[in-house]
Amino acid sequence: MKVCFVTANYPPEARGGTEQVVVALARELTERGVEVSAISGSDVRREDADADVLTERCKDVSVTRIFRAADEHDQQGFERPRILQLIRSRLLELKPDVVHVHSFAGLTLGIGAICRELQTPMVVTFHDMWVTCARYFRLPAAGVTCPTGADHAACVTCVNDALRSDREHVRQALSMREQLVRSELSYASACTAPSATAATLVRECIPYTDPIEVVPHGLLREVAREHQAPSANATEPVRVGTFGGLVESKGLTELVDACLQVTAKGHRCELHLAGPWHEQDLAVGLREKARGGGLELIEHGPFTAADPHPARRLHLAVFPSKCQETYGLVVDEALAHGVPVVVSNSGALAERSATPGVVVTPLEGLANTLLKLIAFPEELSLLRQQIPAELPAIGASAQRHFDLYQSLR
Repeated sequence: MKVCFVTANYPPEARGGTEQVVVALARELTERGVEVSAISGSDVRREDADADVLTERCKDVSVTRIFRAADEHDQQGFERPRILQLIRSRLLELKPDVVHVHSFAGLTLGIGAICRELQTPMVVTFHDMWVTCARYFRLPAAGVTCPTGADHAACVTCVNDALRSDREHVRQALSMREQLVRSELSYASACTAPSATAATLVRECIPYTDPIEVVPHGLLREVAREHQAPSANATEPVRVGTFGGLVESKGLTELVDACLQVTAKGHRCELHLAGPWHEQDLAVGLREKARGGGLELIEHGPFTAADPHPARRLHLAVFPSKCQETYGLVVDEALAHGVPVVVSNSGALAERSATPGVVVTPLEGLANTLLKLIAFPEELSLLRQQIPAELPAIGASAQRHFDLYQSLR
């Protein structure tokens, strides 16, 4: 069987959550005898590339990167004829049995019509909320409430907060975008989502009435027992930490504030941050805030899969995201290293209340939650003991998608 992934980017150029899932899924499917190829967008500008496309081998996957021109971004529209023609040509060469779209963002809408023309089934996975939000992350501008239904009038104000354009032009562009998304999904042979939250948002906000199967990603790679993090003990500060891209929307300010409240009450804790800073003003401000309040803030910088995982140095992992998360890979990674987790109640993170070893809290309750776990070591120890010995893994997702491909051939 031959399957072609379509995605916004592919490692090694980008290593975000979706990219990590796509690579892990390709690995698992290859082990099941599937020939996986990929058509990927790129952050490299067409003007800086040697050609319109670049095809290269990434482990067992043939990846074709398509470079966008300056006028092929969302501000200029969401259907890009040149890119569609390049995708069509590559699909004619590959002749896949199934096309699996992991992201339309970074490439173009209109892929479904090509799949219909070529009589190739198209599977769509909603890794993120791009199909429901022109700003990707459902983080509204001040004074705007994200719609949870098909009335998107509020989106005009939110998008125009970023564009500073003519409101009527923005309204018309968003209306066209919504029509294109609905048309695109009408060509899908099957749709999956990593969480019930993601599936519900698509159903209600598009709206989309066909089935969306919930297939959690699970843990992307096995963690050796010797890589488990040590338990906290009374002779050292409790090591609280978070890892991933360091941005304001991930709740870093709230995390620093909560840890400052803990230290102000006389309890010892360190705050560890691992990952790249994407907002340097935020980094400077949080360093100053931590230093002024006597909180030890330890930065470990970016990390790769070849480095020891940052969870290995923690006693408690905290992910207080303000985004409408669709899954939360970092939660699985922390748990797999024996580290209990605190998360916000944003998006799919709220579903983690059913996961042993995880505490879900609204942001306004974060300080009290951390205080309870740090001031009373037995509470933290009990939370750690609740972590299951085995966690759901990407193999289950790969098998489910493999079965789905088989049914669509």
